[in-house]
Formats: sequence, C-alpha cells, structure tokens
Amino acid sequence: MLRKKEIVDINKMDRLQVLLFIIVILSASILIRLFYLQILNGKNYLVMAKSQHLLVADIKPKRGEIFLDSLNNLEYPLAINRAYLSLYAIPDAITEDPLKISKKLAELLEMDEEVLYYRLSKQNDIYEPIKAKLTDEEIAQIEKLDYDGIEFLKETYRYYPDENIGSQVVGYVGYQGDKLIGNYGLEGYWQEELAGESVTVIAEKDVYGNLITIGENNNQNVIDGQDLYLTIDQAIQHFACEELKNSTEEYAAVSGTVIVLNPKNGDILAMCNYPEFNPNTYSEVESIEVYNNNATFSAYEPGSVFKAMTMAMGLDLELVTPETTYFDTGGFEVEDYIIRNSDNEAYGNQTMVQVLDESLNTGAAWVAEKVNRERFKTYTENFGFGVKTGLELDSETAGDLSNLDKRGRVFLATASYGQGITVTPIQLAMAFSSFTNGGYLYQPRIIKKIVSPSGREEEFLPKLIRKVISDRTAKQISAMLVSVIESGHASLAGVDGYYLGGKTGTAQVAKKGGYSTDNTIHTFVGFGPARDPKFVILTKFNSPQRAWSALTAAPLFGKISKFILDYYKISPER
Repeated sequence: MLRKKEIVDINKMDRLQVLLFIIVILSASILIRLFYLQILNGKNYLVMAKSQHLLVADIKPKRGEIFLDSLNNLEYPLAINRAYLSLYAIPDAITEDPLKISKKLAELLEMDEEVLYYRLSKQNDIYEPIKAKLTDEEIAQIEKLDYDGIEFLKETYRYYPDENIGSQVVGYVGYQGDKLIGNYGLEGYWQEELAGESVTVIAEKDVYGNLITIGENNNQNVIDGQDLYLTIDQAIQHFACEELKNSTEEYAAVSGTVIVLNPKNGDILAMCNYPEFNPNTYSEVESIEVYNNNATFSAYEPGSVFKAMTMAMGLDLELVTPETTYFDTGGFEVEDYIIRNSDNEAYGNQTMVQVLDESLNTGAAWVAEKVNRERFKTYTENFGFGVKTGLELDSETAGDLSNLDKRGRVFLATASYGQGITVTPIQLAMAFSSFTNGGYLYQPRIIKKIVSPSGREEEFLPKLIRKVISDRTAKQISAMLVSVIESGHASLAGVDGYYLGGKTGTAQVAKKGGYSTDNTIHTFVGFGPARDPKFVILTKFNSPQRAWSALTAAPLFGKISKFILDYYKISPER
C-alpha cells in the first residue's frame, strides 16, 4: 500500500509532466509560427515593414516641346508644357456639409452634383480628384468659398498655343490608363523622343513621414524629352489654315486640305486640314475621324491634276512635244469603252499645251497609249506614287496603283487622267515639285532638328530620292502649266504681276458600280514664281457645292500664293 507522501509525490510528478508537455507544445507552436513568418512568408512581411518607412515615387520627365520656324529664324511654340491648378478634396478634412459643398461646386464647375457628393462623402479618404486644368475664373470663385478640405494642386499638362491651327499635324497628348501618351501627328510619331524616361526613386521616411534624402537611389536622374524644331513657317501656316477654313465654309465642302512646301528641298512650310480640332480639349469632338491628317492619310482618285504627270512622261520619252497635235473627236475608243471629255465636247485639232489648258481626257489617254502601260507604271512609281513618302508624321497611307497591273488598255486610259488609281495629297505635292527643280524627287521634310536636354542638336538634312525626269522635260512641263493659268481654265489661280503654274482636278468619287454624279473632289496643285519657284501649293476640297475645281481650289491657291509672294518680298515678273 502506497503511503500518503508517496501519493502526493506522484501527483506532483504528474503535474510537472503535464506542465512540461504544455511548454513543449507551446515552444513547438512558436517555432512553427516563426518558421512560417520568417521563412515561408518572410518576403511579404518585409515588404509591409518597408512600406512603413519607405517612399516609392515615380518621377516624371519634362516632355519635349515643339517649335515652328519663321522667316526671321524666330521660334514659335506649337506644343509646350504649362502649369495648371487642379482641384481635389480631402474628405476626412471637410468640416461642412458635403451636400452643400457638392451643390456649390457642381454649379461653379458645371459638374454632376451626385458624383461630387459621392467623392466628398467617402470615409477614411485623404485624396479625391475633382477637376483638372482649372480656369482663372474657376480658381477665383473657389478661393472665395474657402472650404476646409478643398485644395488646389499644381500639375503640368500639354498646352497648344495655336489651338485648332494645324491640329492634325501636331496631334495631342492624352491618357491611356494612367499614362500620358502622344496620339496622331508629331505627338504620336515622336512619342518616345518627346516623352523622355521616368525614374522610380526609393527614399526612407522618418517616424513623422518626412523624407530622408540618403541612399544611392537619389543619384538617379530623370531623362527629359527632346525638343522638335519644324520646317513649318508660322506665318504661312496661320494664313493658309485660316484661308482654308474660310474657303471650306464658303463652298460648303465636307472637308479641305492645304499643303505648302519648298520644292527645292522638300521642306513642309504649311500643312492643315478643315474641319480641325483643339488639342487642348481633344476629347470634345463629334468624330475621331477629325484626328486624321488627310494630307497624308486619305488616298483618293486625283482626277485631271494627274494629266500633268502623263504629259511629263510623254515629253521625257520624246514621244510628244508641247506643239505635237492630235485630232479630238470628243471620244477616244479603248477596247469596248469610249473615253470622253468632262464636258462631252469635241475640240478638233489640239496641241499638247491645249490638252492641259482645256484639261482634255481624250488627249491624256492618247499620250498614255504612246507611253504604254509598263513605262507608265514605272514613271508613276518613280514620281513617288504607290509608296509612303516617309514623312515623320503618324498615319500615312501609300495609295493604290493596282489597276496599272491589269492588262486591259482601259485601265491605262483612265489612269492617264487620274481615275482608277489613288494617291495622297502629299504625294501629289512632291511629284509636282519635280517639275520645278530640274526633275528631282525629294522626301518631304517636317523636322529640321531635334535638341536633347543637354543641348546636343541632331540635324535632319533634305533627302534626295531620285531623278524622275530630265531638266529639259521639267522646263517644258512647267511652261505648259504656266499656260494653264495664263490661257487655260485656271485663270482664278493667278496673281497679278507674276507667272504661276498649276493644274486643276475635278474627280468623281467612286461608288459601287461606277462613279457618283453629284459628289466630287476638287484639287489644284501649282507653283510660283515661274522664273525661280519658291513654293508648291496643293489645295483640295471634298464635296464642295461648286461644279469645278477651277472655281474652288484654284482661287484658294491664288490667295495663298499672293500672301507668300508678299511675305518673301518677291518682285513682280511683269
């Protein structure tokens, strides 16, 4: 029998064993927990710990700016950076009734009252954006209200001083997700160079949240964007774009385009379209199609303006001279088709000069037959049609010459006067330049130089593509185009005291099964002054409420020509 003391000792031993067992279990639990926290999930907790005393900031670069040229070499801003005040709320700091504040702000800022109330009423919120890019009037009115929890924030945005003028050339900067990205035009094409490179900086914070400027991360520098300097002349651009707007509205056209360039090196002096848009408020448009630069983007059948190219081919191959004649019966039979003049008239015995003066379809088809399809296609391609010009702008198309691959004679005949093939305005302007510079085709140039943040300059020199026609041919076709204005159907393109040259084109718009009878595209491409051409101008209207381009595109050419002649102070030739 166990004694009482022995029983007590056994009970003590049992309790010690239980206690020891509990200690072992607890120790094991702690060890397992530590293993989970430090080994299995250590990285996550390290990140949480660092977030308490580290600041991660994405430092944005200064976007490169864009500048126009001028006759006196002054640089005019086209796209620059500008500081604006934005409005935001700190809901936790608002002391007045959020409903009252939202009603007042909705009235001042023309915003939705319910949306504002939702933002101002959020709990445990220290930042709610309200409106960006406030006007001076809005700032003054909000400052008078002096609401607690309603604050201003200075932010930098893209600003376009010229607003609508040349908007398709410059494009715009807009948000894609949370990033500001260049779209269309120069902003889109040169996005990478203009944007620069941002830098993510990691810095420590003290217990009060103040930045501790120590550590190697602070030595990283943001790379600002590069500045673009254009060949576009500010004065010519402004005048050309304003006159395009006035003429498009006067003729009730759907749209219009103007290109002005220097034929001796391919420099773009002006380029604009109408309708236009304001890049500062780019989202306020009825259709995104307005963003497209029709000077480079929209290929179309050019019509009779292409007869100048057909005639140059015949001259260059010495198949015709300006004095060569043919007899116009009013119809030129090709296979099962009859090519007729636009006015359905017969003109009898005509010279090649008169073919252009009167814009005779039969005469153009007669010359094209002599050239033949293979050579016609080769010349057309050498003039720069069917391929992109390489102009440094977003959204360029190549046009379509596929009809010239078809063996039917009718396709050659219609192409001779600009039907069945499509071209872009910039291609036409560059091709006409070869008539004035000895027969050379240049690549159009819009960038004169790029300047890096360090001041290093990269120049973009004119680029010669090829010799298209001989110097003799260039002089002959130029003289014939002067006759079109002096003696032909384009007299409204003239400027008193000067010899200018050019060609009209009134093209029917293709539709399923044929061509529209009441929808036309008007084009005029010309140059001046004839003795030493300083400019080539293309003017174009889609669906104007006038019958012929001689009454729409030609007069606009004359207005812009007179301005440039005065601007350059070119003495009259007669």
